[in-house]
Amino acid sequence: MLSLAEKIETDASQQLTLPEDRQPGQELARYKNFLKVENQRLQTLHRGGASGREVAHARATLIDVLLRYIVEPVKKSIAANKTMIPKFALVAIGGYGRGELNPFSDIDIMFLHEGDMVSGGKARPQLGALTDALLYTLWDLGLKVGHSVRSVEDCVKVANSDMQSKTSLIESRLVMGERELFERMQAVVVAKCVRGYEEVYIEARLRDQSERRAKFGNSPFMQEPNIKNGSGGLRDYQNLLWMAFFKYRVRSLEDLEKEDLISESERKQLDAAYDFLLWARNELHYTAKRAVDVLTKSVQPTVAHNLGYTDRSPSKRLEDFMRDVYTHMRNIYLITRTLEERLALLPSTSRIPSLRDIFRRGKRRAMQQVVDGFVIVDGQISETTRSFREQPRRLMRLFLYMQQRGLKLHPDLAQAIRNHLSLVNRDFLEDEHIHETFLEILNQRGNVSPVLRAMHEVGLLGKYIPEFGRLTCLVQHEFYHQYTADEHTLVCIEKLDQVWEAHDPAVNHYSQLLQQIERPFLLYLALLLHDAGKADKDSGDHSDVGAKLSLNVAKRLGLDGATAHSLRLLVENHLLMAQVSQRRDLEDPSVVRNFASQVQTRENAMMLTLMTYADSRGTSEQLWNSFKDSLLWTLFSRTMDTFGGTTDFIRAEYKQIELLKEEVTKLLTPTFSDD
Repeated sequence: MLSLAEKIETDASQQLTLPEDRQPGQELARYKNFLKVENQRLQTLHRGGASGREVAHARATLIDVLLRYIVEPVKKSIAANKTMIPKFALVAIGGYGRGELNPFSDIDIMFLHEGDMVSGGKARPQLGALTDALLYTLWDLGLKVGHSVRSVEDCVKVANSDMQSKTSLIESRLVMGERELFERMQAVVVAKCVRGYEEVYIEARLRDQSERRAKFGNSPFMQEPNIKNGSGGLRDYQNLLWMAFFKYRVRSLEDLEKEDLISESERKQLDAAYDFLLWARNELHYTAKRAVDVLTKSVQPTVAHNLGYTDRSPSKRLEDFMRDVYTHMRNIYLITRTLEERLALLPSTSRIPSLRDIFRRGKRRAMQQVVDGFVIVDGQISETTRSFREQPRRLMRLFLYMQQRGLKLHPDLAQAIRNHLSLVNRDFLEDEHIHETFLEILNQRGNVSPVLRAMHEVGLLGKYIPEFGRLTCLVQHEFYHQYTADEHTLVCIEKLDQVWEAHDPAVNHYSQLLQQIERPFLLYLALLLHDAGKADKDSGDHSDVGAKLSLNVAKRLGLDGATAHSLRLLVENHLLMAQVSQRRDLEDPSVVRNFASQVQTRENAMMLTLMTYADSRGTSEQLWNSFKDSLLWTLFSRTMDTFGGTTDFIRAEYKQIELLKEEVTKLLTPTFSDD
C-alpha cells in the first residue's frame, strides 16, 4: 500500500509532466487542478482523524513535489537553448523548512547559488529564468510565497544581522538542486553564525519570548488564545528547540531527553501538546479558509464540532474542547519555561573552568544556606538528598520558605514536586501541621499570589484544595471574563496583593482596609474559593454551590465555627456588593441597612469590599472605572456608618424628602388635601 507521500508523487508524475513545448506559466489550469485535488485529499485526511503533524508534514511534501515539477521543465528549457544551467539549491526555510505547513501557511523559500550568479543585486539571466518562472507560477496559483536569492556569503551576513533569519537558516531543508552547495551553506552557518554566538542568541530568544508573551496576554488562559504566538503556543515549543540547538546542538525532544534536560513524561506532554495545537490550527485554517492563529469566540464552536467534540450540549462540547486547548497550552508554557531556566542556568561543558570560575564556585558554596534540607543559593531554593517521602510535610513548608525569603523555585525541585504529588493523600489533607503552614502562607498579606501561583504550576495547590483544582483550565462563558476560572482566581489574588503597597492615591483607601483586616488568611481563602462553584454548573448558582464547598474546606482545615461562617458568607455573597452598589439606589437607607444585615459585621464588610475590588480588576481591566469605584466606596462607607450607629446620611435623606414634598405640594391644585 502506497504511503501518502508516494500517492502525491504518483499523482504528480501523471498530472504535472508537461509536454515538451510547454512551460509552467502556460499550464496554470493543470497545476490548479492538481492542488485542488491534493488539498481536498489533505482535508479529508484531517477530518478523518489524522494528527496535526501528519497533515502539516503532508502539505509540506505536497509543496515539495509541486516546486520540483515547476522547476524541472524550466531547467530543460534552459538546457535546450544551450545555456548553462546555474548551480543552485532550492531551499525550504521557516516552517516550510521544518516540514510543517498548515493548510494556508506561507511558503518561504530561498534560491541558494554560487556567488557569481548575482551581479549588482540582480540575478544573471540563467538564474533569473529559474526564479521568475517558479515565483510567478506560484503567485498565479494563489500561493503566498516569501523568497530570497542568496549566496553562502549572503546567508552568513543576513544570519549575523537578524535573529529571525538565523533561525530560519538553521532549520532549512533542501527541496531540490545541489546537495553539496546546500550542505556547505549549513556547515558555514553553524561555523560562523552559531558557534560563538550561543549566549547572545539564547539571550535574544528569551527576550523575544518575554516580549511576545507580554504582547499576547502573558497567559495561556486567554478567552481567545493565539495558538501560534500566545503563551504556551506553537512558538514556545519551537523556541525551546531553537535554543537547545544553539546550546547543545540537538534538534529534537528525544535528544533533549538524552541530555537529561527533560524527563520522559515532559517529552510526552510536549509532543502531545504540540501535535494537538497543530491539529487545532489545521482546523482553524480550514474553517476560516485563510491563515489565522486566534481562536476567537465566534469560531470556537465550529472548530470544536469539526474536531469531533460532539456532546449534545453546545456549551459542553465547547468547554471540553477549550479545556483541552488550555491544558495543552499550559503544559507547553510551564515545561518550556522551566527548560528556558535550565538553558540559561546550566554552564557550558565545552571548556575547562577558569580560575575565576573556580573562585566564584567556592564563593557561591560559602553563600549557600541549608534550611530543612533545602539548599538556598542565588535566590533559588532547591532540594538536597532528603526525600519528600520521608517527610511529606516539607512539600508545603518549602513554599513558606520561598515566601518568607523571596525565593524562586529551582526547575529541578519543581519537577521533583510534580513527581511526588501522590503524597498528597488523605493523611496529608488532614495533617494539622500542614493546615497551619498553608494558612500561614495565606496570612502574609501583600505576598500571597506568587506562592499560590508557584503551587498551582507544580500541581500542589489543586491537589491540596481540590475545590480550586477543579477550576483548572475551566472555560468561563461570560463575555467580560478574559481568563479561565483558575487563572482568573490567581489574577484576583495578584490584584489584592497589589493593594498592599499601592502607590496610586486612588487605591490608598483599599490599602488602609487591607492593613486593618485581622484575619488576612480568611480574605485570601475566600478569594481563592469565590468561583469554586463554577466547576459544578448543574448544581445551581455558583455562589451557593461555592458557599457549600467553602464549608467543606473550612472543616478540612480545622477552622472554628465563627471563621467557617464568615468564609461561607464571603463566598456566597462575593457578587452582592457589586450588584447593590451598581444597580440599587444608595440614597435609600433601606438598601444600605439590608446590605449591612447581610454582611453582618464590620470586618466582613471590609473583606467583601476588598474582594469586590480584586474580583472586578481580576476579571478585566476594562470592567473597572472610577465611577464604579466611587459607588463601591459609597456603599462601604454608609454600611460602616450603619454599623457605627451614625445616621447623618439618613437625616440628609429625610431632609431631601421634605424638600421634595414641598415642591410637589406647590404643583398640586387646591383640590388635593395635605394627606
